Amino acid sequence: MTKNIILNVENISKIYSKKALKALDCVSFSLFENEVVGLIGPNGAGKTTLIRIIMAYETPNEGKIEFLGKSTSDIEIRDKIGYQADLQYRSKTFTVWNYLKLHSELYQIENYEEILENFLKKFSLIDAKNKKLDSLSKGMRQKLELIIAFMNNPKLVILDEPTSALDPPSVFELRDFINEYKSNNNSILFSSHHLTEVEKICDRVIFIDEGKIISDVYLKNTEIGFLEKVFKNYETERRFI
Repeated sequence: MTKNIILNVENISKIYSKKALKALDCVSFSLFENEVVGLIGPNGAGKTTLIRIIMAYETPNEGKIEFLGKSTSDIEIRDKIGYQADLQYRSKTFTVWNYLKLHSELYQIENYEEILENFLKKFSLIDAKNKKLDSLSKGMRQKLELIIAFMNNPKLVILDEPTSALDPPSVFELRDFINEYKSNNNSILFSSHHLTEVEKICDRVIFIDEGKIISDVYLKNTEIGFLEKVFKNYETERRFI
């Protein structure tokens, strides 16, 4: 059965003129519905630049990106893309509930009370509902940002190091939630350095380095540790080029 394309990235190149640095070099791939795609690569590979361009925070020098057939800069479809950045908001005045309520109002979500309660239960934050953000652990703030990424039920969710601050039970929680979420014809781009977790969560992995896609592989029927082996072999070969 043919799957629908959610996101199409076509020949994206990005050059930072001040440094004469080519951050991305003719990057092309598609994301399909019902799949979680991992984005891996060493530091400085171009992952963050690619995500920022997909989110229309930066403009490529060449190429185009289409989300559901439209540009990701189109204001009418931006609310169909959820994003969890590798940053966390801290506040001595905002409570968990008020912070989520603010975002639900920005998204114009109806019946937000029930939706927020369900998310807080799913991510084991219900007891922290009235706590100030500044009093939360790093892992709890991470889960809060994940709720915001998913709360509007977007068609595409981009996650940047989503498990970096999570303890094992929270990682299992997120893994189950992602599997459930993608089954509703949604897509997730999962950028991470945790190769073991990428193997457990993702259906497919895009390996990027020096602004180029090195490989794009499906993980079905691969052995445990496959990504680590590929990564190590690539690093070893690169040293001798």
